[in-house]
Amino acid sequence: MPPRARKRRASATESNGTEDAPPRKTTRAPRKPGARGTNQRRGKNFMRATNASSNKRRKVFSVEAKSRIKKHCSDFMKFIDKETHALVPRIGIEILKKDISPDLAGVLPWTCSSSALQKQSTQPYPKIILKALDNLQSDVRTYEGLVKQDNKIRAPNWMRWQQDINDLEDVSKHSLAIASKMINHFIMPDSHELPPKPSEGAGGVEHVAWDLIEEALPKMPDDIWGKIAQGHLKAFTGDLDQAAKMGALKYVEELQKKKQSDVVAFLLRVRCWELRQLNVIHRASRPSRLDKARRLGYKAKQGYVIYRVRVRRGGRKRPAPKGATYGKPTNQGINQLKYQRSLKATAEERVGRRCANLRVLNSYWINQDSTYKYYEVILVDPQHKAIRIDPRINWIVNPVHKHRESRGLTATGKKSRGLNKGHRYNKTQAGRRKTWKRHNTLSLWRYR
Repeated sequence: MPPRARKRRASATESNGTEDAPPRKTTRAPRKPGARGTNQRRGKNFMRATNASSNKRRKVFSVEAKSRIKKHCSDFMKFIDKETHALVPRIGIEILKKDISPDLAGVLPWTCSSSALQKQSTQPYPKIILKALDNLQSDVRTYEGLVKQDNKIRAPNWMRWQQDINDLEDVSKHSLAIASKMINHFIMPDSHELPPKPSEGAGGVEHVAWDLIEEALPKMPDDIWGKIAQGHLKAFTGDLDQAAKMGALKYVEELQKKKQSDVVAFLLRVRCWELRQLNVIHRASRPSRLDKARRLGYKAKQGYVIYRVRVRRGGRKRPAPKGATYGKPTNQGINQLKYQRSLKATAEERVGRRCANLRVLNSYWINQDSTYKYYEVILVDPQHKAIRIDPRINWIVNPVHKHRESRGLTATGKKSRGLNKGHRYNKTQAGRRKTWKRHNTLSLWRYR
């Protein structure tokens, strides 16, 4: 079914002919005013009312502000007119002259008489001030010229300023000399004496210096710092145990025992580097360990010689030509074999072969590293006269002591000869340790 056609609205030409026709009735129901439209109309009315009230208030405020500004302007104009027509109070000239020196009367214009002031009243104040400044500058220049001018004024001769300066310097020098002597006497009373009192014939400067220093002299001769310090030192040294006193060699010996201390460890490390740079066997000018050398028989005199030597550390590898060791398997070792003599004995033997005309007396350890051990060997010249006439060392001149280091006659060589060794050797009654202990033990029995 085709849709119903909508009725067309009549045009203006068509409506002209039907002016008297009654209005057409429509079938659409009348629109009811909704709640939303009502609220919108109420809101618009409210905004119009508030805008009108605010405009009225703005008009009132602007009128009041304009009236206030006009009032302030009129008051300010009245104040300006009043101050403009008011008379400036005049200050009398006498008040200005009161605190000003009369010397400035010619400079300052207001210090002049009233007639002169009336004549100059036509000049403006800036010109008057500039003129016054010019006058002041001219006076300053004149004063500076007078100051620089030599007026040939000298101090009178009776004042003797230069002589007094010289006398004061002499007094200071004499006082300083006397004070230094006193201080030396206070500190070292045995070496320095107190300054004596100047004689009657001495100058006045010396007497003045003595009068100034005399009050500081001690009343009692023993009541000084040096004597008191010496007394304390004597009392302190008397209380010390004799065993606590230590000489230089004893101090070096005790220091050498602490090889892991900072001082000794540093010295050993530095000297070890130095010894590596030198030859394997070389002569030393003096012992590295003087205390040890003296305990082993060294004397700092002619005929004694010190040699240094280094020996490679480690065991002795057996030479096996073509790997043939021969013998039973228990004796076929090659690597883990040890030399039966010590490295120090080896060092003595090498030095003895180098210096064949000298006799080896003893040796001692000085240093070591991972590769070498370093020793110093004490040798004696048997042909030297100082050795041959010394009864304490001339025993080594005997020909039987030739190359004693190669035959195990030194202290080091004896340790590898089997002497004083073996099972239960320490139990022997006449052993060296037993004898030493018996000689150094104090036995205090109850009933003696």
